[in-house]
Amino acid sequence: MKNAFRLFAPAAVAVAVLTACGGGSDPDWNVKPVWLGEIHATTYDGVKDDLLTAGLGKTGLAAALPPAFADALHPTAAELRRTAIHTNYRAMLDMTAAGGYGSLYGPNVDAKGNVTASEGLVPGTEYIAYADDGTGRQNVTLMVQVPNSFDAAKPCIITATSSGSRGVYGAITTGEWGLKKGCAVAYTDKGTGGAPHDLQNDTVPLIDGTRAPAAAAGKGAASMPGCRRRISPPSTPPRPTATPSSTRIRSRTPKRTGAGARCARWSSPTTCSTSVLASSTVACA
Repeated sequence: MKNAFRLFAPAAVAVAVLTACGGGSDPDWNVKPVWLGEIHATTYDGVKDDLLTAGLGKTGLAAALPPAFADALHPTAAELRRTAIHTNYRAMLDMTAAGGYGSLYGPNVDAKGNVTASEGLVPGTEYIAYADDGTGRQNVTLMVQVPNSFDAAKPCIITATSSGSRGVYGAITTGEWGLKKGCAVAYTDKGTGGAPHDLQNDTVPLIDGTRAPAAAAGKGAASMPGCRRRISPPSTPPRPTATPSSTRIRSRTPKRTGAGARCARWSSPTTCSTSVLASSTVACA
């Protein structure tokens, strides 16, 4: 696996993919948009790791659980990516043989519907970046996967937008169709992918899923470190619902659509009293 940073501009996550691969001659197509952040590019060999299955292949995706982290407290970006792909793939498809996995669909079924003995790993390059207005408070994740089979003379591109609050790999099963046909696949999390800010430890997720102190992450955080919920208790504080205060976890789940955000939320093993939440005020720095 080879990491690099390139001025590859997924302009609207589409046209620039083709120019970076040799398509088109208009020099304006290759200008990096002002709203596009730093591009992280990773090339996968299709043997140890790949675009579609994160190296798991047809067999690994069928496993109930992804491989364990080497260090559960400090998972690597590659391990987090592998788990995200495994989880989202299984969440969107029936993974049983009776349901058609491995015979009607799946990494081992080629673009023409033929069942092969292959594990279905797809070599290529993955580009990922934020779309933002410069404030670091929107940070919509954009990603483009370009398989080695992409033909710049006959370019094709499909989009795979994640559903709900799934992250950028949420539509990886749609991407499978395009990758098998040699198409570039453009993904986005729409700015609604989960990116909790751990207020207790003051850490935030980065674009690759790893976590860092909020101050160090700065505008590179997937969430907005300046946003907090301030609890204004009522005159007679209600009793929490069977949750010792020592077990509560302070966190914030942002909603990064437009210029707005859903600020801090208290999360705990059980739900906090609704009257406490109702008396809360929200403030963003």
